[in-house]
Amino acid sequence: MNTDDLIDFLATRVEAVDPGRQDRLLTLAMAGSLCLAAVACIFALGVRPDLLRAVGTFDFVLKVGFLATMVAIAAHGLRRAARAGRASGKLLRLALVPLALVWFAAVMQIVATPATSGMATMFNDWYVCVLAIPLLSVIPLVVLTLVLRETAPTDLHYCGALLGLVAGGIGALAYASFCVNDAPVYVGIWYAAGLAIVAGFGWLTGPRFLKW
Repeated sequence: MNTDDLIDFLATRVEAVDPGRQDRLLTLAMAGSLCLAAVACIFALGVRPDLLRAVGTFDFVLKVGFLATMVAIAAHGLRRAARAGRASGKLLRLALVPLALVWFAAVMQIVATPATSGMATMFNDWYVCVLAIPLLSVIPLVVLTLVLRETAPTDLHYCGALLGLVAGGIGALAYASFCVNDAPVYVGIWYAAGLAIVAGFGWLTGPRFLKW
């Protein structure tokens, strides 16, 4: 077989690449890891007793909406960063917008409530939140890392930070089913701290675990 015949042989056996396959895998991994993290939270911590009543309150909707928006923004950036040469820091900065909205609501809450009540709300079981979110994020971190190792990211620090933010948001959403503190000031400080810890871990470890 000469060179031309070999080229023709190989060219006729090239399989078409599905550009949406990786996005579907990532979406499936996020949904699956959210379910697993929620089950882990239920078995380890339980479910808040007033969950059905809380879902109709403004503070709970704001908390879940903030976390879901953070996950959506970071996931969109992660899909782009997972492709070679497509990383952009703009989407990571865009994640500050929902955080700023929560902080604005927190300021309004502080202004509207007595100082002693606000301080009690701010520091009520804060350490549980800061510890639980990173621990519940381990499942999505592992699952999403396995998916992303099949991709070709070039900026591994940036991709790792987005991975951590997605995983942290999923862990925080799972924790929200247990946490009874929906106050914006609490969410804006301690939930944000938990997200920052996981995102920072992703940034530090991205070059090691996402190398291809």
